[in-house]
Amino acid sequence: MEMPTVYLKDGTNIEVSLEDLEDYLYDNHDQIETRPRKLRRPPVDNSITSVSNK
Repeated sequence: MEMPTVYLKDGTNIEVSLEDLEDYLYDNHDQIETRPRKLRRPPVDNSITSVSNK
């Protein structure tokens, strides 16, 4: 099972189990770095792009 990674302001990465995540976030909220998520483009369907609009 994959564990979530928490990034701290001092540059440390911590993996926390899902069972402990809520308590960890609450107890350490002042040390946690917030990062914007990178939005990924959905894959392009080649069958749609090969048809030209007339």
